[in-house]
Amino acid sequence: MQPTANALTPPSEFEPPDSRPADSKPDAKAEQILAASREIILEMGYAALSMDLVAQRARVSKTTLYTRFPSKEELFSATITDECDRRGMRFQPDEFDALPLRDILLVIGRRFVDLLWSDAAIRVHQSVLGEAARQPEIARLFFQAGPEKGMAAFVALFQRLAERGLIRTEDPSFVALQFMAAMQGGPYCALVMGQCPLPPEEERGAFVARVVDLFLRGIAPSS
Repeated sequence: MQPTANALTPPSEFEPPDSRPADSKPDAKAEQILAASREIILEMGYAALSMDLVAQRARVSKTTLYTRFPSKEELFSATITDECDRRGMRFQPDEFDALPLRDILLVIGRRFVDLLWSDAAIRVHQSVLGEAARQPEIARLFFQAGPEKGMAAFVALFQRLAERGLIRTEDPSFVALQFMAAMQGGPYCALVMGQCPLPPEEERGAFVARVVDLFLRGIAPSS
């Protein structure tokens, strides 16, 4: 699947377009369950997430729920992964082969920022940080379902870029993680602390472009 011209268009903060591969979409009942789980997590946090409440909100039987998600922990992990997938964080290293390097970085950088700075991601992050001291398991589940999978996708992409000679580095994994770290700059800390509103679309786009251009000066192959 090649990126289209609207690949840089930011999604809505609450209902982003579904960016998952077509063959990865769960069945209708699973979709209902994941939507209900997401709603509860955003409203009340992980502690309030219960299988009874999810079944009630999703309007499914407990048998239907437990058949698809055998435990609260598995449901939480699936909900985080699903949100990342919907935001386009599940991509293949060769997905952007038709694009020049700068466009590739703009596309993935904007996807990452739109996820990271979204109201939903900020609220879940705050909830996880608030509950992690009492329930360390929640931090592990969140990290494995979200950040860890995202990092793996970025590392695989930058390894491919290095193999194709599009970037100059002996350690593409390190470069990939530094790229993600750079995208967590700007107003991200203030957003997590609730000290600023979500920057408008134009500001987000300008931030990503500035980071990409600065980054390219360090990894571009010698001409």
